[in-house]
Amino acid sequence: MGRTALFLVLGLGMAMGFIGLQMYRADEAAIQTQYAYLKYMNARNLARASVHTALRAFDKNVTPEVLVKTRFNNGTFQIDSLAPSADFDTLQMITRGTYAESTYVMRLKLHRSTRPFPTVGAAIGIRAAPISFSLNGHASVDGRAYDTTGTHLIGSGDKPGITTMRIADSATVATEGGANISGNPPVKTDTTVADPSDYLDIYKNSADFFYNTAGTYSGQTWGSSSNPVIVYCNAGDDTSFAVKFTGGVTGYGILVVRGNVQFNGNLNFYGLVIVDGFNTTVSFGAAGTPGVVGGLIVAGKAGASVTLKGTGSNGKVVYSPDALAKAKNIGKLRYYTILDWYE
Repeated sequence: MGRTALFLVLGLGMAMGFIGLQMYRADEAAIQTQYAYLKYMNARNLARASVHTALRAFDKNVTPEVLVKTRFNNGTFQIDSLAPSADFDTLQMITRGTYAESTYVMRLKLHRSTRPFPTVGAAIGIRAAPISFSLNGHASVDGRAYDTTGTHLIGSGDKPGITTMRIADSATVATEGGANISGNPPVKTDTTVADPSDYLDIYKNSADFFYNTAGTYSGQTWGSSSNPVIVYCNAGDDTSFAVKFTGGVTGYGILVVRGNVQFNGNLNFYGLVIVDGFNTTVSFGAAGTPGVVGGLIVAGKAGASVTLKGTGSNGKVVYSPDALAKAKNIGKLRYYTILDWYE
C-alpha cells in the first residue's frame, strides 16, 4: 500500500511538473508575442509620426528633411522620399519607423487642397451700405493686375478698382475718386462681395500674430514673401480709430482688423486685408507711404467709411492676384485628402 501511494505521489508530481513547464512555455510564448506586437505597433506609430511631422512642416511653409532620422519614444522615424508635383497639388511620400529590430514602411499619395478663401473681385471691395468715401491728394486705387511686388502689370486678369453694394454708392465713389481710381472698370456695383464673417474664425484660430487690444503698432514685420502669415487684430467695434499702424510695418499674407483702422507711415502689406466692424472706418493717412498690394475687403454691419489721402504716391491700394494667391496658399490653411495609402 505504501509503495503504491509513493508511486502515485511521484506520478502526480511529474504530471504537475510537466503541466507547469507547459504553462511556463505558454506564458513565455505569450510574452514574446506581446512584445513582438508592441515592437510592430511602435514602429507603425513612428512611421505615422513621420507623416504628421512632414505635414506640420508644410503648415509652417518649411520643406521637410529627407533621410534624416528623428529619435522619439525609444525609436526613430524618417522620411525616405518626398515627391511633390510641380503645382504642389499632389504629394507622394515614403516614411519609415523603427523600434528595436522592427521596421515599418508607409507609402502614400495625398492631394493638397486649400480651405475656402474669400473671392476678391477688386482692389477694394466694400460690403456695406450706406458708405461714405473720400480720396484726397495723390492717393490711388488700381484694379489692374500687378505682380506680388505691386510694381509690374501682369497684362491680364484686371479687376475693378472699387466695388460697392449699391448703385448710388458707386456713383459717390466714382465722383470722389475721379482719375485716381483705375481698373476694369474703375468703379462697379457688385452685390457678391465676399462676407468676411465666413472666414474670420478660421483666421483667428490660425493666427501667427494675434493682438487682442486696440492700439498703435509700429516697427512690425509679419512674415515674408516666401513665408506669408496670418495677422489678427481684435480691436472691437470702436467709433474712433481703434487700430493705428504707423512707421515701419511690413507684412505678407492675411491681415484681419476687427474694428476701425488707420494706416499711416511706411506700412506695406502684401496679400489680403480684411477690415470688419459695426460701423467700419478705414483711413489711409497723409504721412508716409501706406499701401496694400493684393486686395482689401471692407465690411460694416451699419455702413462703412473709407478715406484715402496723401501726397506723392501715398495711400495706394493695388490689386495683385499673385499676392492673393500666396495668401490663399498659406500652409496652415491647406488640408490633405488621401489618394493612396499602402502599409
